[in-house]
Amino acid sequence: MLNLQSLSIRAGTKPLLENANLTVHDGQKIGLIGQNGVGKTTLFRTILNEVSIDSGQVAIPANWLIGCVEQDIADASVNALQYVTFGDSLYAEYQQQIEQACQTNDDNAMVKAYDQMDKIAGYQVPIKAKQLLYGLGFKDSDFEKNIGEFSGGWQVRLKLARALMQRADLLLLDEPTNHLDIEAVSWLEQWLQSYPGAVLIISHDRDFLDQVVQGIAHIDEQKIHFYAGNFAAFERQRNEQLMQQQALHDKQKQQMQQLKTFIERFKAKASKAKQAQSRVKALQRMEQVAAVQASNPFEFKFLSPDHQPDPMMQIEKLNFAFGEHVILQSVDLTLRAGDRIGLVGINGSGKTTLLKQLVGELKPDSGKVMISKGVKIGYFAQHQIESLNFEQSPLGHLLALENPPTDQEGRNFLGAFGFSNNQCLESIKAFSGGEKARLALALIVYQKPNLIILDEPTNHLDMETRDALDMAIQEFSGAIILVSHDKHLLASIADQFWWVHQGQVTLYHGDLDDYLQAQLKAVKAMQQSEGDGAANKSASKKELRQQSAQLRKQLEVQIRPQQKRLQQVEKQIDKYQSEQSQLHQLMEDETLYEADNKERLANCLKQEAQVTQSLDELEMEWLELSEQIEAIKDEFSRANQG
Repeated sequence: MLNLQSLSIRAGTKPLLENANLTVHDGQKIGLIGQNGVGKTTLFRTILNEVSIDSGQVAIPANWLIGCVEQDIADASVNALQYVTFGDSLYAEYQQQIEQACQTNDDNAMVKAYDQMDKIAGYQVPIKAKQLLYGLGFKDSDFEKNIGEFSGGWQVRLKLARALMQRADLLLLDEPTNHLDIEAVSWLEQWLQSYPGAVLIISHDRDFLDQVVQGIAHIDEQKIHFYAGNFAAFERQRNEQLMQQQALHDKQKQQMQQLKTFIERFKAKASKAKQAQSRVKALQRMEQVAAVQASNPFEFKFLSPDHQPDPMMQIEKLNFAFGEHVILQSVDLTLRAGDRIGLVGINGSGKTTLLKQLVGELKPDSGKVMISKGVKIGYFAQHQIESLNFEQSPLGHLLALENPPTDQEGRNFLGAFGFSNNQCLESIKAFSGGEKARLALALIVYQKPNLIILDEPTNHLDMETRDALDMAIQEFSGAIILVSHDKHLLASIADQFWWVHQGQVTLYHGDLDDYLQAQLKAVKAMQQSEGDGAANKSASKKELRQQSAQLRKQLEVQIRPQQKRLQQVEKQIDKYQSEQSQLHQLMEDETLYEADNKERLANCLKQEAQVTQSLDELEMEWLELSEQIEAIKDEFSRANQG
């Protein structure tokens, strides 16, 4: 297990953690949360030994492999499938040994390398890599593309896929849902649920945390506070804790006032001097319970529109293509006043292209986008944040708008978005991504739109700002079109969904859960097809030549022991599946997550992780044995024919 003891870390002179503690057990999945700037990413870098600590201890088992998403891609000329596959370092090592043995005609080295590859179920590794790529939205046609051919967002997905290929005992994921669409996020939730190792996740996505984690580590006031359960359980426990703390503070405050009153009344009286002195000492010994500090949550509102035309917008026979690649074809849509549209579809399907057509950033090849008179669009997208003038101040941006406010009005307005008087006048180049996003939102709000179009607005926003955005959109009376990978935001805002698929944009008849289930089913079908195809695919002539030395020695003797082992594995799988089912029933008991059951919970988590790992290993072994038996039979037949 990972054990952080009395950990103190500083960023320059700023203390981030002081005597903080955290334990991550084998197989445990924990969400690491806290406001931007409290040290979450620095803690990850500390675990990776990239940042030195001021004091304390970071205890990691010597045999543990710590996995993370790499910052840079060393060789962008490698194709996508190889890059992801070689995220499994053992597979990469043994594959290189096999290739070297082939080049030198070293039969003994080849046999040894193949034996090692068999032990790690190496034949399953490329299948797993393809399944990861499918889940994250890649197509077969992407597998052979060089990494340099992909956009920055798709390269982020490739790096995530490579990280998930690692045989890590502890996987560190920092905002893994950024740059993913909602379909890929939903798939990632399921993948991580079955991941055998421990996972520590920094995320501001409450629905994602609810689906994946078993505990929350909250960084607050330079401490790490652990709460059992998912994010919803954390919110309940945190609120109860704060209420109890405030009640204790109020009670203590009353007791202290009573002591002070007694001391003041009787300190001058000789007959009461001893009692007064006793109360002075009691007051000095009293350890004060701090009052709960008001969090002063960030809030803002979209101004009520003066006018809402109906319909607001009509799209007729819209067609658009990049070169020969058709993006949108014969699109017909009508947006009515007050519509709240969630735009869904896999990455690359044309969602952002459609939005750019609606706001006039792109022109259709044919067809019409007819915007009614009086429609005022507020458009929020990542590229707009990047197009802000980084040398300009927030107030300067506001004063550059049409019908600008006075200087003081501008300061007051920006203050509502969390910008202090000093920040209003500073250039934004040193601002965080979240602060720039808040400025972009402020500029939209000031212009008083009656149609808001939002393209992935939650990237780089902390949970507080996400909540504020959620509330502001819910209270907005105008029309909304929203693209987001944040399920919580999308489900709370949209009351109908437009599905962008194969060039068409249609009304989706179902809710968000229906849509995501359908997409997961489609991905699983592709993954199953890939697995079946790999199992039935015969080796190429080159592979036959490479394996001939091993096959000549092992061909006739392997089938019998493998069949015997296959029967043993099937019995063990049945046994562990039964144990897993019993543990899952036990972990559904809410009392297990109470403080008194901390040790019992840890044992359950450890047992569940061990059982899951054993089951995964056995299932992989079963597949390996089945594949080997069939492959040996095929090769034996070929050898006889040769």
